[in-house]
Amino acid sequence: MRTNIAYYKNLFSRMEKKKISPVYLFRGQERYIMEEFTSRLVEKITGGESDSFNLDIEYGGEVDIERFISTANSFPFLGERRVLILKELHKLKGKWKEIISYANNPVPSSVMVFLCDSHDESGRRLRHPKDYSYLEAAIKKNGEIIQFDFLYVNDLREYVKRRAERSGLEMDSKTAGALIGSVGEDLYNIQNELDKLSLVYEKGKISEHELASVVGRYRLNAIDELLDCAGLSQGNRPIEILSSILNSGVERPSVVIYLLIRHFLTLLKIKAGHSGKGGYYYKRLGDKADKLGTRKILVWLENLRLAEVMMKSISYPEEILLESVFIHSIRGIRIDGIEDPPYRM
Repeated sequence: MRTNIAYYKNLFSRMEKKKISPVYLFRGQERYIMEEFTSRLVEKITGGESDSFNLDIEYGGEVDIERFISTANSFPFLGERRVLILKELHKLKGKWKEIISYANNPVPSSVMVFLCDSHDESGRRLRHPKDYSYLEAAIKKNGEIIQFDFLYVNDLREYVKRRAERSGLEMDSKTAGALIGSVGEDLYNIQNELDKLSLVYEKGKISEHELASVVGRYRLNAIDELLDCAGLSQGNRPIEILSSILNSGVERPSVVIYLLIRHFLTLLKIKAGHSGKGGYYYKRLGDKADKLGTRKILVWLENLRLAEVMMKSISYPEEILLESVFIHSIRGIRIDGIEDPPYRM
């Protein structure tokens, strides 16, 4: 799912005017804006005191739920409200009944906020336990559920331009598009590059030339070229580009895997009839999806996802594994698996 800038502008505007709810669920793929919205909400409640005694932040994979809920049930310390934030709710193991019970009867003097990713880093939808739906129902009844989806491509370019302005930089749509094409749609990575640009140039207009001097012209072009030709019948060109990227160290294999998975997932969605809003960009992807066909796209995705799992679970050299994905996928062959080598690189 995707949304537009107007949705987020309205969301932030309403938050400033609306009455604070006792419990929130923030869910979706757009983690950067979700975190930004959470910070603004905390600032509104605590008056900007980020180190307030009434602010508790925990993570789903390591939280002590009993202590967390006990804190929520206690009175605020020299303040009107206590704020409790549980990030990475999707990593919570057990203890769902306790938070469901609390959400069904929240304490008015506390504000509890749950942040939950809907997809993993490769774009696959996460499977939440059955109890998650009960928590949603309780929060819908007593609080507010807010969705955070990725921006449409055109809106993302506009968003990048506005973020650049906050850093004292001026950037046109073409340059913003080049930045997105280089580092991807992850707003954390985009903001990181904008911070670098603001340090180097301080103020002024940023063209593709200035962008390339900081981000790297090779990185700007090589990844785009790899995504464009991956899957198409262009001889050894895709493998040559991949080898150049890996040998130059411009991107880690895990990042290349992530970008490729996202690329082929987009092709699959377009093939399924989800055209999105992106003008020429989506038309070009649509043409590629038609040329490849559903079967070839699925072969690429299966091989890439298998390689992603292998990179995390065995010690096989990542560069060789990624090149193997290309060789097999270009030939339309699914990888059955690769055993861990008897040596380590």
